[in-house]
Amino acid sequence: MGIKKILTTIVLAGALALSGAGCRKDYPQYHYNGKIGEDNITFFELRTDYGLAGQNILIVKKSDGRIISYIDKLKEDLKLESVDIAKGSKRISYTAKDKVGKQILEEAQKQFDSYLKQIIDLKLNQGLENLK
Repeated sequence: MGIKKILTTIVLAGALALSGAGCRKDYPQYHYNGKIGEDNITFFELRTDYGLAGQNILIVKKSDGRIISYIDKLKEDLKLESVDIAKGSKRISYTAKDKVGKQILEEAQKQFDSYLKQIIDLKLNQGLENLK
């Protein structure tokens, strides 16, 4: 095997190793920026360089001025690690580190899952309408 072929094999192996680092998961089916009922909804993924894990974030702007940010930062498994609730200049963050935060996160997970289902349903309905 020639030196050029050996070097190419090494470079390709390194690129493959880096691309798998962090067990990155993508969820493009949930990417959304629009309304669901009265709520303004945005779902997006924040990624870091070199294929390392990022975050999945769902932001819900309620008609009463509250902004709820549902954040999945670890493993990118759509399981929440925190939820932030803001209204005006007040902002509260909850995590599962304490009893109150754990209960808030459990309820937030249900809401998060519901929004994701609604996003899929909307996209499916729009796709079916486009076929007509």
